Amino acid sequence: MRQSLQQTLQEVQEAHPGNAGWLMSVRIPSAGLEFSGAVQAPGMESLDPRAPFRIASVTKTYMAAAILRLVEDDKLSLDDTVAAVVPAPYPELLHAGGYAPERMTMAQLLTHTSGLFDYAQSEDYLTTVLDAPEHVWTREEQVRFALEHGAPVGAPGERYAYSDTGYLLLGAVLEARTGWGLAQAYRSQLGFERLGLQATWLEKLEPPPANPVVLAPQAYDGLPLTRIDATADLFGGGGLVSNTTDLARWFQALFSGEVFTRASTLDTMSRVPSTNTEDGGGMGIFRLERADGSPCWLHEGFWGVAAMVCPDLDLGVAVAGMDATRMGTGANDLLRAAVKAGIDCRPAP
Repeated sequence: MRQSLQQTLQEVQEAHPGNAGWLMSVRIPSAGLEFSGAVQAPGMESLDPRAPFRIASVTKTYMAAAILRLVEDDKLSLDDTVAAVVPAPYPELLHAGGYAPERMTMAQLLTHTSGLFDYAQSEDYLTTVLDAPEHVWTREEQVRFALEHGAPVGAPGERYAYSDTGYLLLGAVLEARTGWGLAQAYRSQLGFERLGLQATWLEKLEPPPANPVVLAPQAYDGLPLTRIDATADLFGGGGLVSNTTDLARWFQALFSGEVFTRASTLDTMSRVPSTNTEDGGGMGIFRLERADGSPCWLHEGFWGVAAMVCPDLDLGVAVAGMDATRMGTGANDLLRAAVKAGIDCRPAP
């Protein structure tokens, strides 16, 4: 099985030669399978399968889980409004931008149904970041950018519209309700050390692990991501650095009862509201049904990252391509290969 997965990596690289390389981890504990592999384009320096990288929006799964841990600890309610619990100056800024924060709830921020314009997916923001990649951003600056470059996309609770802006506000709530900075809030709320996540950290807001493996050479249309300041995607909707092993482990931990104190919390996280049935979005995680109707749960990141768990197959998988603009169907091909491995490893009835 490991040889087959490594061969698939090679085939994906050959099918998408514009990409500098791929990383992949597959975990099926019940079958004793733990695979981490790497492949690189001809002439490129060898990739270490353990190499960490920016996971971009896959961070939202961690943020959603951390907020739900606050709910478990009775420090927050999903019915709390933005006006009531998001610290200043954000409620006032939203009012000035034509929003009704007194009607937006934490649940709506988590499920992308708040009506907030998404600054991070706008062409204006991408152009601004690429024109000045060294610029150091703040959360408030990004919220203001959203208000200046887009209008509300709907009333709170009316429709699904993916929004990094909402996750910026969740980051502010997480800091305010824990009394910690974002990095320590993630670690303490989610138990990184307890879960054995040894290659996961919040870039720029905490030091990397001791003796880390060299960062993977991620790029955007040939521009090395190390040229783009981490604050461009840091304060709630992105910012974590991890590797494929930790990502696969984290997604499995979520669905094996290792993160939450109550089973009902995972039910809440994975419940898809009626507004989101087309996109399959729960709270910081998306449902994907296989051909037989069995669910897998995943999140993708803008820089070419995807992580997924298929609970019925005991499967966790994470993949990363080295150039987000030159991936083609490679990530999907690798995820499909992992699902096939899970099905092949499933005990016969």
